[in-house]
Order: sequence, then structure tokens, then C-alpha cells
Amino acid sequence: MPTVPDPAPCNQDEQLYECLECGKRLCSSESLAACPGCEGTLQNLSRPRPE
Repeated sequence: MPTVPDPAPCNQDEQLYECLECGKRLCSSESLAACPGCEGTLQNLSRPRPE
């Protein structure tokens, strides 16, 4: 299964999101709730995971 490449490093004021449905990754300075491509749920990868 092919993997989706990470986008270029995000700017300092942007967050990295990954779609849990299609696997697409994107950077945004806005707080996104849905993938613009498939409307799937986005996970914020820039936030550290709780331990």
C-alpha cells in the first residue's frame, strides 16, 4: 500500500493534520475539523500525545 508523503515542514504558526479516513496530511494555521478532500476526521499531529 503506498504511503502518502508528508508535506514540506509546516511554518511555525501552522499545525500538521492527518486525515484518519484517506491518510492525507496537510498544514494549516486554522483549526481544521474535517479533511477538505474526503470530509473525514482530521487528527492534529503537531500536538504531543497525552501519556
